[in-house]
Amino acid sequence: MKRRTPEVVPTMPSVNLLSQSEFDRLAARRLRRRFAAGGAVLALLVAGATEAEHVRAQEAGKMVAVEQAETSRLTAQTQLLAPVRAFVNGVAVQERTVQGAMAGEVFFSQVLTGIQEATPPGAQLSTVAVTLAPIPGSAAAASGGDASACPGPDPFNTRVVAGCVQLSGTAASRAEVGDMVIALGHSGLFVEPFISTTTTGDGADVTFSGSVGLSEKVYSRRYADPTAAPTTPAGQTPPATPAGGVS
Repeated sequence: MKRRTPEVVPTMPSVNLLSQSEFDRLAARRLRRRFAAGGAVLALLVAGATEAEHVRAQEAGKMVAVEQAETSRLTAQTQLLAPVRAFVNGVAVQERTVQGAMAGEVFFSQVLTGIQEATPPGAQLSTVAVTLAPIPGSAAAASGGDASACPGPDPFNTRVVAGCVQLSGTAASRAEVGDMVIALGHSGLFVEPFISTTTTGDGADVTFSGSVGLSEKVYSRRYADPTAAPTTPAGQTPPATPAGGVS
């Protein structure tokens, strides 16, 4: 067998007639086109972003205008309500004044009822005088005034009370006066009853006179609590005193 040889296809020789500078210009032209296309895309992106920011600025301006209008409306309403505010402030000042003036209000009816209930049937009261103490925290209390000082069983440990009741009268016996002192001591309205007795002539009747302090329970507290302010230094308690005594 004969071995076939591949046919050789004749080709035309390639001849580059363009110079190297022409190839460089073509490459530069392609780069310029690419840069132009990229610049156009970038310009479109910048224009879109600018337009979006412009729209957002317009929306923000509209919101500012709305809020300014609302502020103007509220300011006008506030000016209309200024007299009401002044009235409310005046009422608040008067309320504080009343609270300060009436903080020490005492239920005298309860005081008199308590004294009557503690008085034995055979005793008669001739005088009952009540002296109130300065309100804690007031100017009178700060100046050192102590109109409520009542002589108690222990003169060296006198308790601070809401007031002082001076009593005088007659009783059938010293035992009745002692019962009165015990009854006053057991009542929650009074503290430190201290009553002295003297015999009248040759009879069995005795006259008595003395004082009893008013506890903080006599305050009405309808306007303010006068005991809210501390009346003793921090960490200290009032000294304990006997319930009462007869001399």
